[in-house]
Amino acid sequence: MGFSGRKSRCCLPLYADAGIKSGKEKFDTRKFKCVHMSWEPEIEKLFNITEGEVFEKATLDSLFKLMDSGYIDSFEFPISTGKEGNVFRAICKNKFIAVKIYRINTVTFRNISKYLMYEPPRNVKKNKRSIIFTWALKEFNNLKKLYEAGIRVPKPIAREGNVIVMEYIGTAKKPAPLLKDAEIKDAEKIFKKIEEYMEKMYKKVGLVHADLSEYNILVYRGSPVIIDVGQTVSKDNPMALEFLKRDVKNITKFFSRFMSIDENEILNRILEG
Repeated sequence: MGFSGRKSRCCLPLYADAGIKSGKEKFDTRKFKCVHMSWEPEIEKLFNITEGEVFEKATLDSLFKLMDSGYIDSFEFPISTGKEGNVFRAICKNKFIAVKIYRINTVTFRNISKYLMYEPPRNVKKNKRSIIFTWALKEFNNLKKLYEAGIRVPKPIAREGNVIVMEYIGTAKKPAPLLKDAEIKDAEKIFKKIEEYMEKMYKKVGLVHADLSEYNILVYRGSPVIIDVGQTVSKDNPMALEFLKRDVKNITKFFSRFMSIDENEILNRILEG
């Protein structure tokens, strides 16, 4: 069951308080004062699809700006949920898209501080909203760099605040599975392609994924698709080598159940070629 955005240039929502509280409380339209009341049903649908837990005021502002700009026509269902945010399948101009929404109020700085320690965002206030907006922008920019370098990631489409619109990976029936859940028909082919992407990411783009594992790779039509690149760091980052070693260890550990792999050999190939 979907919910649609409306094309109205003058009806971005205004709110009486800081946003919707998390939990299972009933949606209360008295908390929201819209310039154009036709937004009210859309806000209620947004609230109901996840019981309000992810849609803070800033999130709703970002979503409606994207709807107003024609990047999102309607939402369908959650693809995945997590501590940092949710990903939804949506529709734009009769095509499937994916919409990633980072949580603001429930995020913990401990989870992201190690990735920002040596690459701190510039001119950003030290509050959750500013940090998460910067984190979303960082992921969007990383997706652009990787996509343009020929590394298979979801094609980035638009970003507003803590919301990223990107290519949907999957079929009309269901999203592509994570590597950990996928039926592996040709393990060597998938592994070689992941290794190729890691090497290209390091040498051509100058980045290290920094959290690569079977939980951050999709398998679509027998090929891997790298996702979740918000924490990706520059190879000049003092922590980059440590992150790269961990990425290689995670991937070789997963594929070692299918084939014999020398972890050090893979690492040296990425670093030296």
